[in-house]
Amino acid sequence: MNKRTKLISLMLIFLMIGTLGSMPACKKTEKDPPKLTFDANLSLEEGTAIQQFAVLKVTLSSDFDQTVTMLYQTTDGTAKAGEDYVAVAEGQLVFQSGETTKEISIPIIQDALHEADEDFSLIVTKVTNASLGQSQCKITLVNDDAFVPEIILPERVRVSEGQATTTVKASLRISGVTTNTVSLKWSTVDGTAIAGEDYVAVADQVLTFEPGEIQKQFTVEIMQDDVMELDDAFYIHISDVQNATFVPSEIPIIINNDDGYTLGQLDDGPVSPESYPRFDLIWSDEFDGTAINTQNWGYNTGAGGWGNSELQTYTSSAVNSFVQDGKLNIVATKLYNAYYSARLLSQNKKTFTYGRIDIRAKMPIGKGIWPALWMLGNNISQVSWPRCGEIDIMEFLGHVPKEVHGTVHYYNGGHRYTGGHYNLTGAEGFNDKFHVFTIMWDEFGIKWYVDYQKYYEIEDTDIQFEAFKLPQFFIMNVAVGGVWPGYPDETTTFPQTMQVDYVRVFQYPASK
Repeated sequence: MNKRTKLISLMLIFLMIGTLGSMPACKKTEKDPPKLTFDANLSLEEGTAIQQFAVLKVTLSSDFDQTVTMLYQTTDGTAKAGEDYVAVAEGQLVFQSGETTKEISIPIIQDALHEADEDFSLIVTKVTNASLGQSQCKITLVNDDAFVPEIILPERVRVSEGQATTTVKASLRISGVTTNTVSLKWSTVDGTAIAGEDYVAVADQVLTFEPGEIQKQFTVEIMQDDVMELDDAFYIHISDVQNATFVPSEIPIIINNDDGYTLGQLDDGPVSPESYPRFDLIWSDEFDGTAINTQNWGYNTGAGGWGNSELQTYTSSAVNSFVQDGKLNIVATKLYNAYYSARLLSQNKKTFTYGRIDIRAKMPIGKGIWPALWMLGNNISQVSWPRCGEIDIMEFLGHVPKEVHGTVHYYNGGHRYTGGHYNLTGAEGFNDKFHVFTIMWDEFGIKWYVDYQKYYEIEDTDIQFEAFKLPQFFIMNVAVGGVWPGYPDETTTFPQTMQVDYVRVFQYPASK
């Protein structure tokens, strides 16, 4: 190589070295965003401390030179916000540069209820400057409360009074097996049944459920008598309950009266007395005057079928209703092709709730003749029929002279009714002599009698009974025609008269 070539080569080498020396340095490589993770499941005991927290640890896979944020919220599962934990609507977790571990604390609400394990979830809604391992954590609250059973009482207990030694037995239960001894005290409390007269009192008797037992029985002795009275009730009172929950209430013990009564006899038929053992006569109309007592009775008047396609026009005329010889007379008459009668009622004058009610009466007769002795709720103007309730003490169809009916009408999603009937034996009908029509009515039911022969009864649990716990007034009438009895024909004669000897209402004295 000649000198010139060497010189050019050296110059090129120096030029290249200078060029490389003047080139900028390479840029530093950036760090990848870290991964944000937490447990998919977290369990903790519910606890009984003043405050308990569900603590969720959240980590970054590495530190980072930028701020990492996580937005989150809670959502209900079987655990409910406000009952089992304190909800988070929009929580935020912030990792500053260099931080890799954070905690989320959610307050847990404690209770003392033994219940199934419950859960809720924490859900991530947004992450900045990090990738997300999973989006939610299921948080399970493990029940750590001991099982506390509930005392379960029977709704009521019925027992017949009987003629020999009788005891009433009723069972109490607890809602499940427990490892603790459960105890309570029970005592009897008078209602219409009186300790020493109707049953033997019990005071502060201890009843104990040993571990594993779920049912116990208590016993009360019932005292017998031969007095016909209303179904009486006393109550079992529970107190001092240990290791169990209890909704305060009393158990009604209803003594079904099973005694009878024998009426006296007059020439014109059976007759009931003016007094009974244990009852007070609180009101009666004996119809002994010369006119209908307007302090007791008013009138419904007019035509229009009365809801049953009846033919009569009701009047207040003395032709159709009057008092004579100690009897009320309600007379159905026919004038040409028109029919007239009377309908007396004690609405807003004499009303009653419960009692022993006797009405002595003699019936008319004939096809299409329809007399009735009955009651309606005094609130009929406010609630209408049948919501007011109707008690038919006696209904009679004139073409079936030996049969009467007793019925209740009431509302339960519409008009409902139930009832029974009684038939005389022998040749005579209810039009031949007087008979005594009775109801025994109390808060637990109604019983119907003819001459104190029971032929029908309902208990308050058989029907919608609320209307029959309110005051009712009397109605006495003779209808002509109608859907049920049919209509008069050529065999029907007029006038036709229902005679009422008396109406009597007996109730227990206030001290009973």
